[in-house]
Amino acid sequence: MHLTTLALAAGWLALSSCELRETGNENYVEVIGQHEQQMPETGYRLNLSYNGPLDTRDQFVAWADSLRQKVPGMVKTNESIYVNYMPGQTGHGISKDMYQTSVTYLLSVKDSALYSRISADLLQRSFPFSINITGSYLEPDREKQLQQQMLQQALSDAKAKLTFLSGKNRTYEIVSIEELDNTTPYGPEYYDFNRRMVARVRVKARLD
Repeated sequence: MHLTTLALAAGWLALSSCELRETGNENYVEVIGQHEQQMPETGYRLNLSYNGPLDTRDQFVAWADSLRQKVPGMVKTNESIYVNYMPGQTGHGISKDMYQTSVTYLLSVKDSALYSRISADLLQRSFPFSINITGSYLEPDREKQLQQQMLQQALSDAKAKLTFLSGKNRTYEIVSIEELDNTTPYGPEYYDFNRRMVARVRVKARLD
């Protein structure tokens, strides 16, 4: 009984993206075409921070400025200076070595090789830093090319559904195509961190 219920639920889900309408003497059908795939080898979006003594802040900033030549889109998003009080120091005078600073940058690197070189350079310089991967990154031209290819695959999926729904003795004519939100239902974070891409289209057709 449990397996039968699952089978019926799966069948309903498969057809839930299809809708048949009748307007006057004409029949229309709407379907959702979808194509999902693993991302190709991509780069990363990074969050890079310096967290350490104010005395060495200028050295790190100079290094970061030189990195902009390799990563032009790199931007500083935050900087703060604060006093690092240790237990028992409250109420005593503030010395120069108690000043700390935090500087944060956002940048995108095109491949893992550049990411590895940046990390190795930071380790060699012994800066107190943190670097976090916040998502995947594709260069704009490559991303546009992939999106077009995937939309074509999604349209092919929609056409296959239309062929099935129209039956052997009927044909159809597509009257509209609409690109849909490509992050439903999981949200952009799911596709970003799982390194997957998806394209979805709504296609309306008139059955002859």
